[in-house]
Amino acid sequence: MDAAQAETLIRLMAAWLLLAGAAAWAGREQLGLSKSMLLASGRGLIQLLLLALILDYVFELRHPVAQIMLIGMFCLLAARTSAGHHAQSRQAWLAASLGLAAACAATLPWLVLSGTFAHDTRTLIPLASMIAANGMNAISLMYHRMQDGDRAVDGLRAAMTPPIDTLRVAGLVHMPGIFVGMILAGAPAFAAASAQLIILYMIVASSFTACMVSLLMMNHLAKSRPCA
Repeated sequence: MDAAQAETLIRLMAAWLLLAGAAAWAGREQLGLSKSMLLASGRGLIQLLLLALILDYVFELRHPVAQIMLIGMFCLLAARTSAGHHAQSRQAWLAASLGLAAACAATLPWLVLSGTFAHDTRTLIPLASMIAANGMNAISLMYHRMQDGDRAVDGLRAAMTPPIDTLRVAGLVHMPGIFVGMILAGAPAFAAASAQLIILYMIVASSFTACMVSLLMMNHLAKSRPCA
C-alpha cells in the first residue's frame, strides 16, 4: 500500500467514524436505525469500490443499446428499493420502474439535444444514476406516505418537498456536492454554480416525472386488478 492509498483509507475511516457515532447514538435512543445505518455504510463501501474497479470499462461502452441497458438496470434496481415501501411490492416495482425509465427518457435526450451535455457514456451514465437515485428517494417517500394512509396526492407533495427545498436554499444554506467538488478542483465559481443549477433543475423535473408516472401506473394497476 502506497502513501496515497493509506491517506485515502484514513480519510474514509474518519468519515465513517462520524456515521458510526450517529449509529451509536441512534442505538442508545432505541430508534431501530443503528443496524440499517451500519449495514448501509458497508454495502455502500463495497458497491462503490466495485464500481471504481469497473468504471473505466463502463465508460468505454459507446453503443446506444449498451447505454440503454445499463440505464435500465439502474431503474430496475432503484425501483426494487422503492417497492419495499409499498405493501403491493410487485405492482409497486413495475410502476416505479416505468416511472424512473420515463424520467430518464424525458430528461436525458433533452439535455443532449439542447447541447447541455454530451452524449458520451462518461456523461450519460452518471447523469442517469443521479436521476434514478433521486427518483428512487422521491418514489420511496411517496409510497411510504401512501402506506401510512395519506392520499396519493399528499404522498406526491411530500415526495417533492426535499428536492424543491434543496433548490430553494441552494447558495444560501446549502452548497450542493457538484458545486463544492468543482470549487475544490479549482473550477471558476460561476462555472460550478451553472453546472450545479443544471443538475438541480434536472433532479426536480425528473423526480416529479418519476413520481407522476409511478402514481398513474399504480392507479391503472389498481383499476385493472380483478375484484375479489
